[in-house]
Amino acid sequence: MLQNKLYYLSFFEVSETGEKISAQIHLNREHPVFEGHFPGNPILPGVCTVQIILELLEKALVKELMLTRAGNIKYLGFISPETMTEVRFDLVLKKTGTNALSCSASVLAGGNVVCSFKGEYLEI
Repeated sequence: MLQNKLYYLSFFEVSETGEKISAQIHLNREHPVFEGHFPGNPILPGVCTVQIILELLEKALVKELMLTRAGNIKYLGFISPETMTEVRFDLVLKKTGTNALSCSASVLAGGNVVCSFKGEYLEI
């Protein structure tokens, strides 16, 4: 089913204005990243969370993007693939220039906000 993928989308929606994206992913508990982060107590690495935000933005906009600035990232909890296989991402976008946009994101797992993120991207 998942093979070697870290996650698959179980829900994906973009608002009519394109300013809001809601997505839910299902984590692959068998992915090799969890073997090293951390053995016996696996958690989703923060860098993977930031990468998933980028991938969701690219899917919604059908454009390739590059993160140019991560102004504020707060990790408020851990995402364990053992107990929190479903993770929700709520993104809000604002255009800041011709090829630029800013994104605010909330990541929820187990009913709690586990990460808040603000970043800027350029279309490449």
